[in-house]
Formats: sequence, structure tokens, C-alpha cells
Amino acid sequence: MSDFKSTGYEKSNSHHCQCCTCMEGYPKKCDCGGLIHVEKTESDNFGSLLVFRCDNCNFVFDIQEEEY
Repeated sequence: MSDFKSTGYEKSNSHHCQCCTCMEGYPKKCDCGGLIHVEKTESDNFGSLLVFRCDNCNFVFDIQEEEY
């Protein structure tokens, strides 16, 4: 079972090149033809995280702690 809890950002603008919930410079094109979005998640162990995930193949490219 995953430690991450999605905040709902991952589905809000899927497949849109002008994603209003992504940080600057995203979404980016994935090799599979989908778009890589930045999704905010909550982790019991790490707090707020930014997950860079493709909306088509669901591949996770990176996970970073959110900076305040």
C-alpha cells in the first residue's frame, strides 16, 4: 500500500497543455505521447511532496519535497 495521499491535482487538468495546477514549465511531453504533470501529494513520513508523473503511462519521473 502506498504512503502517498493524492490531493486531487493529478486528474484536474489531465491531457491539457496549459495546466493551471502545474508549476512553471509544466506539463512537459513524455516519450509515450502523454504529458508530465506536477502533482502535490501528502506523505505520512515526508509531508508535502511534488510528484512528476505522466498522465498517460503513469510513470513517475521524480519526487521532491515541496519548498515553502
